Amino acid sequence: MNKTTRNASCFTRRALTLAVAAGLSSGVVANSHAELTGFYDGETLEILTPWTPGGGADTWGRYVSATIGPYLGEDASVQVINRPGAGGVQGSNEFQLRTASDGMTVLLQSAGQVFPFMYGSDAVRYDFRDYEPIVAMAQSGVVYASADLGIEDPLELWEVDELIYGEVSPQAIGSMALAAFALLDLPHDAIFGYQSRGPTRLALEQGETNLDFQTTSAYTSNVEPLVEEGTAVPLFSLGVIDTDGELVRDPAFPDMPTVAEVYEERHGEAPSGVAWDAYRAVLSAGSIKMLWAKADAPKDSINDLRYAFEQAREDEDFMADSVEANGPYEWLVGDDAYTAMSATLDVSEEALNYLRETFKERYDADL
Repeated sequence: MNKTTRNASCFTRRALTLAVAAGLSSGVVANSHAELTGFYDGETLEILTPWTPGGGADTWGRYVSATIGPYLGEDASVQVINRPGAGGVQGSNEFQLRTASDGMTVLLQSAGQVFPFMYGSDAVRYDFRDYEPIVAMAQSGVVYASADLGIEDPLELWEVDELIYGEVSPQAIGSMALAAFALLDLPHDAIFGYQSRGPTRLALEQGETNLDFQTTSAYTSNVEPLVEEGTAVPLFSLGVIDTDGELVRDPAFPDMPTVAEVYEERHGEAPSGVAWDAYRAVLSAGSIKMLWAKADAPKDSINDLRYAFEQAREDEDFMADSVEANGPYEWLVGDDAYTAMSATLDVSEEALNYLRETFKERYDADL
């Protein structure tokens, strides 16, 4: 696709997103799809997952593959196909360049391949804006501190002499916290090079750092016990982006303020401007897992995929299992899924330059 065509596609998608937010889409209710056409009856849908088995995105994809088949068609099945390499870029390039547009393969999106796309890496051959959104789930996380700091409120962070935060890299999922710190203008030092977020938690427990971020599942299973025993203190959640594209409290932590609430309490007004746009772009890039289909796949395949998830989220048993496995997060179907990602997909060059300049100045990191 040439640049002119791509820009036209992006304009159309943004216009559609605005229509959806108003509850309209070509005169029908948003995300209303025809009944199953039977496209997947007796067929196997492949979820191309560009990571090795066992990670968070792979686990989510395998949850989908294990549960959505009965809603997709008679004797329909779903299989995860792992194509690891280059942090998710290699498999995503394969989806773009080598996968047939026959509706039998969808791409699983997570943070790994979104950040290189957002920052314009030369290695990227895919463009999510050229695809059709099927379903998404936004899962956020929590910033917390060592109890040794002696603080109980987020605003007390600015009274601490030395904050030390552990991170994998400036483009890892924890960069959502780095963007939050930039928005809040929070003084801190960062140590990069940890292999994953598990070691950053251990670093805090061992006193190497005193500030950390963990995603919802890791926080619930590994940090809440530290809070209960009095060695860690929760500060704020990063928040999640809802179907209107607004930042709201994380449903897994409804009593915890978001970074936006901390900002407003400190400054007396809601966050806005380029730093706010940049934060929302990084948040949606890092927090949303999503399935995409090729835009030129058969229309019946896209209809049936979206319809299957619409039916699944109306099933009380499915939702109960989903809450147990994924947390109390919504399944965002079709245009709602795109809206959740729009802060990243439609990010301005001004916001990107802000991130590049801020990360260079703060961490001597090139994005």
